[in-house]
Amino acid sequence: MTVTGGKGLRCRLLDGETVFGASCMLGSPAVAEAMAGADLDFVYIDQQHGLTSFDTLVAVLRAFGRTKTVPLVRVLSNDLSLIGQALDAGAEGVIIPMVNSREDAERAAASCRYAPVGRRSFGPVRAGLLHGRDPLAANERVLCLVMIETAEGVAAAKEIASTPGIDGVYIGQADLALTLGLQPLVQIQPGIHQDAIQRIGAACDEAGIVRGINGSVEEMVAAGYRLITIGSDVAILNRGLEQLRQRQAQVSGSHYG
Repeated sequence: MTVTGGKGLRCRLLDGETVFGASCMLGSPAVAEAMAGADLDFVYIDQQHGLTSFDTLVAVLRAFGRTKTVPLVRVLSNDLSLIGQALDAGAEGVIIPMVNSREDAERAAASCRYAPVGRRSFGPVRAGLLHGRDPLAANERVLCLVMIETAEGVAAAKEIASTPGIDGVYIGQADLALTLGLQPLVQIQPGIHQDAIQRIGAACDEAGIVRGINGSVEEMVAAGYRLITIGSDVAILNRGLEQLRQRQAQVSGSHYG
């Protein structure tokens, strides 16, 4: 295993690039390997709602070896140990859910960086083999994305986005909708949901950090998003199964009609 070269995802975002990716929820190394070979900029492994435990995380991360696709991990919670564990296992960045305040954001940023700017404990194990063991270089490479996905988080969006060490905000549309009394849909809903999302985006733009979201490429690029998740392994599987069901219904209908 050799140390990874080239420009990392964080540097690409800092340089103003727009990146596209998908989420891996099933926890299967084979599925992750297929996604890694799909010419995506990133894939985030979902430990919050997905099926990847720490026991399988390293195997899933190995699927990204020798590809240009960068593996991120959405950790279970805003916890120093869980964030450090994901980074030590070889993730190039983390997505941290349910960040609702400046204090939450400060804790997230500190968990991603080594001293003197953070609190990450030094012991990079697999990450050391992939990215080297220089703490300063690791601090520059690791991408720290926090999720704003509650009404409370929206109210503190400016404070969160301006927190030193936060590279971007990933918007959680479904949970945000729930906290606003709406159905937990992934798409942007007109009215208070759209207004809240625009408020988050404005806070990110003012702070000069990237904003990320799940949605269609054309719509989200036009809206100014530069980190866009365009699907998941579960959604891709469900779409394929639905096509099979429709094909079966057509064949059955023509046979018995």
